[in-house]
Amino acid sequence: MEEIIGTCKIYSLSPESEGIGEFEGATIKIPFTLPGERVTFKQIGSKRRKKYIFQTIESPSSERQDPRCLHFTQCGGCTLQHMTPSFYREFKKSLITVPLQEHGLDPFLVQDIIILPFGKRRRSNLDATKKNDIVFLGFHRWKSHQLIDLKECHTLSPALASLLNPLKETLTLVLENFQKAKVFLTETAVGVDISLEIQGILEITEGQKKILESFASKNKVARFVFRHGKKTDCVYMASNPVVVFDGAEVSVDAYSFLQATEEADTLLTSLVMDNLPKGAKKAADLFCGRGTFSFPLSRLMPVDGFELDKAALKALEEAALKNQRNITSHLRNLFDNPLSAEELKAYDVVVIDPPRAGALEQIEALSKASVTRVIYISCNPQTFARDAKELAQGGYVLKKIIPVDQFAWSAHLEVVGIFEK
Repeated sequence: MEEIIGTCKIYSLSPESEGIGEFEGATIKIPFTLPGERVTFKQIGSKRRKKYIFQTIESPSSERQDPRCLHFTQCGGCTLQHMTPSFYREFKKSLITVPLQEHGLDPFLVQDIIILPFGKRRRSNLDATKKNDIVFLGFHRWKSHQLIDLKECHTLSPALASLLNPLKETLTLVLENFQKAKVFLTETAVGVDISLEIQGILEITEGQKKILESFASKNKVARFVFRHGKKTDCVYMASNPVVVFDGAEVSVDAYSFLQATEEADTLLTSLVMDNLPKGAKKAADLFCGRGTFSFPLSRLMPVDGFELDKAALKALEEAALKNQRNITSHLRNLFDNPLSAEELKAYDVVVIDPPRAGALEQIEALSKASVTRVIYISCNPQTFARDAKELAQGGYVLKKIIPVDQFAWSAHLEVVGIFEK
């Protein structure tokens, strides 16, 4: 594989936070750089597929600061730690204002960004591998298969970060040399829920089970399971993992979709509740998951929750019944079978929180409906802007957008859009 050392000046940033420059007449992208900087990089790869790796800064930007983490520029988990707070805020806001302009929408509808506290991430998916009797546990290098062994992580909550070293020690005893594994961690209201998958292994031995059970007990883990395919073997259980939505305890597992932090739950819920139309009598919660918004909404009105994830719906149903909440769950694929304009007549407000791909099929149907207000929560500004344009063409007025940074030091942004018919 050919390697070339080159230099270039960075003149802008991509939405993925890579610095954009030119080299030998071609546009190139180099991560961990800032506009105005002259940088040295390594070019590797073939003529058809080239990769540019940051090496050194020859002339730094005044907006550059020292990163907090020793793994920065190696680990691909964080890409923005080198930005000053003011530049960080400006870049994050641009993640939504630029797509809005590209779709002919007003960027001045975007309010000041709300930046949530860092070091609070309650979910993490880690990779592990054992080489020469040493376990490497962490995230991959930026756009690479190389695994970076974490010595520290400033994005994880203290409860998750404190488990990194004990996990490595435990996996050293469990894994064979050159064996790979995945570890899924979720901090819940009663402790951390952990799921372990080992490549090519369908069953663990009694000896391995005892080692994992000892780790879980010593580190006060709520539950530890070994997963193979769609089956799980519970190794240890101190208590059933739950999260709390508006006072209701809802069962979760290490794979459950949740907002990145508990603080995000609180803030996003308040933004939904503060923007409900007066006199609303019934709500639809589309892509409702386990009920992040269904439970607080149900204090004020009946709620219909629509979701494709059967496990999530079951957890929602059980918690709604136990807490006597007026929530009706519906198993439905809103991509293939969106609610029609006729069905949507039953609701005064629709809350929609789709996956990163957005919900164009459902939005197209919604644009033809007469729902008074739509509250759209999105983790992808690009698909949000696309869907917002569709709603606007259907007669909805985009009143405001609140950007929420719950993804510390990454080129991701949560946005909440308020639409009125």
